[in-house]
Amino acid sequence: MASSPPSSGVLPPSYPLRLREPPLTLRNPRSILPVADLAALLLRAAYDGDVPQLKTLVKRLRKAGKSVDEAMTEIRASWYKGQGPLHMAALSGKTAVCKLLIKDLKLDVDAAVYDGVTPLSLAILGTASAAVTRLLLDHHADPNKAAFDGCTPLHLAATRDAYEIAELLLSRRAYVDPVSECGTPLYIAAKNGSAKMLKLLLRHQADPNRIVCTPLKAISACSLEGMELPTKAHADVNAGTVTPLIAAAYAGSTDCIKCLLKAGADANIPDQQNGRVPIEFAATQRWKECVDVLFPVTTPLAKVADWSTTGIIEHSKLMSSKPQDENDGSDFEAQGDAAIGKSDYAHALTLYTMAVEINPDDSSLYAKRSLCSLHAGDKSKALDDANIYKDMQPELSKSRSEQAAALILVKEYDRAVEVLMTGLSLDFERKPTDKALSEDHP
Repeated sequence: MASSPPSSGVLPPSYPLRLREPPLTLRNPRSILPVADLAALLLRAAYDGDVPQLKTLVKRLRKAGKSVDEAMTEIRASWYKGQGPLHMAALSGKTAVCKLLIKDLKLDVDAAVYDGVTPLSLAILGTASAAVTRLLLDHHADPNKAAFDGCTPLHLAATRDAYEIAELLLSRRAYVDPVSECGTPLYIAAKNGSAKMLKLLLRHQADPNRIVCTPLKAISACSLEGMELPTKAHADVNAGTVTPLIAAAYAGSTDCIKCLLKAGADANIPDQQNGRVPIEFAATQRWKECVDVLFPVTTPLAKVADWSTTGIIEHSKLMSSKPQDENDGSDFEAQGDAAIGKSDYAHALTLYTMAVEINPDDSSLYAKRSLCSLHAGDKSKALDDANIYKDMQPELSKSRSEQAAALILVKEYDRAVEVLMTGLSLDFERKPTDKALSEDHP
């Protein structure tokens, strides 16, 4: 069953689904009216399906020496967008009027209005009338004629979820993969979650990897079955600057995530705009179940101090608590200092990591994070940060650096960190200093 007409998107929203003008009525059949008014009344009669009125108006136009097409050109009203009586009859699903206009008046079945839309497209957009669609196709309407935005009748059938019409169009050699501003018909069907339409299009060899908009990127609105169909048709599960897995993670669709991973989706491909991987999108939206599913297949991120499902979500909360362009890292550093004062080293570690991400040139942040890692028992991370701090402090004594290197060789990592950090002046109540060892700076 077809859905209601779309309010916008597939066709220009300015196109009238109902003829609001003209307000004229033919009260006196013998009254003399301008050709433009007769033409406007003809449009009204076509839309309403009033065959007797339409025939009367055609006779009067002929008496005035005008054909239907010639009469339409005389309409100058602002509401008129180039539509003829066949467009209006098709829009409202009036089969009898369409038949009369095509057979008796020989109107062009492919005539386009100002935006390139044909009677066939309007038949689908309006009432999704299979009868009118079939009539137009039987009289050689072009199933592939697109509007100016690239939309074809098949795009509209997919939008309306008009299965019978889509099947009819495809049987009349409609191209299955046309690209418009809205993507392909397969993409639209995926976005609408229409499994039946997806099956029909795939059966007619629709390409699930069609460039511009791949159907898998529409998964935020699709059902699991709608996701499975393109993957079974060998759709590229890692396509696009924003992968289907990122879209699924952002939407919180655990089932779709599992389906994509099973089909070979890579959980470590970042989006090309912000460099974030799927688990970060899931964490930002607080989709705990999605984070749980993605965690085992995601490579640990250095910027997340506590690499656990809880730690990832906490990291995302901190990052979203204040816009990054308003945060120079000092807020996170101050909060980390406060956590150190409470001996909450795990939380301080996360906060200093946030601060480092925003201000990677502040050497004291690496020193503080090293001390937190040491307290947390992660000697390897503590040593890494201590070495970074050392490299950022050229005035650090050579003897201390050599001593630390010797301890590393015998795997005494905790003592090596202590040597590197000994004498570091870190004031956790005031702004920390970048001064190094007190013996080097008396």
